[in-house]
Amino acid sequence: MILRLFEAVGGDAAAAKAAGDRQLALAEMKEVAAQYARVRSATIILRWAIERFRREKQAPLLKRAGELFSILTGGSFQRLTLEYDEKDLPHLAGVRGDGGAVPVSGLSEGAADQLFFALRIAAVEEYLMHAAPVPFIADDLFINYDDARASAGFRVLQLLAEKTQVLFFTHHQHLLDVASTAFGRSVSTATLEPRPHQMKNVA
Repeated sequence: MILRLFEAVGGDAAAAKAAGDRQLALAEMKEVAAQYARVRSATIILRWAIERFRREKQAPLLKRAGELFSILTGGSFQRLTLEYDEKDLPHLAGVRGDGGAVPVSGLSEGAADQLFFALRIAAVEEYLMHAAPVPFIADDLFINYDDARASAGFRVLQLLAEKTQVLFFTHHQHLLDVASTAFGRSVSTATLEPRPHQMKNVA
């Protein structure tokens, strides 16, 4: 009876093969588990390094850009923040006074332009903290701004001028008037007269 039951499962060869397959499966499971542990540990360390970089590098830059963005928008936005989507990817957003966050895609064209300007000036200021001052040259930077926005833009440039020389070029007299009002007596202006051949070409 016992012999027939043993033969029914394949005898010694089948039992040995089953035992071998079991050991092989256990060994593979251990290897996969060890590999998972290594990958998981590396992922945790990478996320920690990314978060540390964000805290040490991005956070001050984001804070400063948010302050400049608030000036440029006349307080319509209070600061900037990073929001994360369902894939845990960060996206920049402006925060209004009531706490509501507006993603970049939801900003008006003018506000998006002001955001870019705020980020650029914040990056320049951060660079100047670690390098020798170099002139900041702006060529007709505010031609698409109304006078109120242009005035706010000049106030931001005035803050930058405390750290380095700012040179602003424009073909528009009204921007010169706005700059003079925003800067007061601290602004120096120079008018470049067109050359004779340039005047002929214009005519």
